Amino acid sequence: MRPTQACLASVLAFGVVASLVGACSRDNEAAQAADAPIGIETSQLFVTIQNRAGIALLDAKITVQTPGAPYTYIFSRLESGEKKEVPLSSFSSRDGTSLSLRMVRPRAVQVTATDMVKKQYDVKAPWK
Repeated sequence: MRPTQACLASVLAFGVVASLVGACSRDNEAAQAADAPIGIETSQLFVTIQNRAGIALLDAKITVQTPGAPYTYIFSRLESGEKKEVPLSSFSSRDGTSLSLRMVRPRAVQVTATDMVKKQYDVKAPWK
């Protein structure tokens, strides 16, 4: 009886350690860097974008990634240091459907933009 209990305990301990390591690695990969050139914040009503690149950004595209279709919002210019709050209702999918948190659960937000000297930016942050 004793070897069976020891074997069961070791299997249980291995499962706990494996789940903790998996959870920690996912959090580190998904976190946005504090020195990212574009800051991304999410809330129940808005996606807030902040330009930290030090130069104006042009042709910016914000994509809210969901398990289904992506929802996008495009704007032409974001000045250096400027913050822009975009209402969730402004995002739309390719078929014109507006983003509704009642219908989909977002996974991440991705911002792509180009600055005035044609440098490309691509920043992704998890939905919080």
